[in-house]
Amino acid sequence: KQFLYTQPELSHLLLEKITQSTINYLKGQVASGADMIQLFDSWAGVLSPEHFYEFSLKYISKICDAIQPLVPVTVFAKDAHYAVNRISQINCNTIGLDWTINPIEARKAASGKTLQGNADPCLLYADEKTIASEAGKMLNAFGKQSYIANLGHGLYPDLDKEKVKFFVEFIKSYKA
Repeated sequence: KQFLYTQPELSHLLLEKITQSTINYLKGQVASGADMIQLFDSWAGVLSPEHFYEFSLKYISKICDAIQPLVPVTVFAKDAHYAVNRISQINCNTIGLDWTINPIEARKAASGKTLQGNADPCLLYADEKTIASEAGKMLNAFGKQSYIANLGHGLYPDLDKEKVKFFVEFIKSYKA
């Protein structure tokens, strides 16, 4: 963050180079058979909204413009719940959501985009009854249209694999 404040021009130059390298890399992934791409900005929430739009979303948008014509693209910006509407305006197919946004608010802000998420990964530390209850609430809140059930970020290394399996099986078998 200090670099963004003290060297904004150089920050943009560096981000342009990273963006072009990322585009080239992702085009290689698509050429090698990738069926879709998911872009993660796991640090989006440490930026102010203004800095996120200027130093992150601007470059995510360029990547999406280059890749989305080739394969579907999901954009996940952790803790950037304030930006769902802006993310919905870029050339992506799906918006990944963490657990800090209400599903109803996300749906309103997403302008018809498919949504993915938003269970807190720490839910998988709970007992199966709690996992089922919370996952069911999540599924009901998002509804069946244009939704991919998922966690709102990655798995922790010490999670019990059986709890992960239970979550996945619950999602697959859920009937509202």
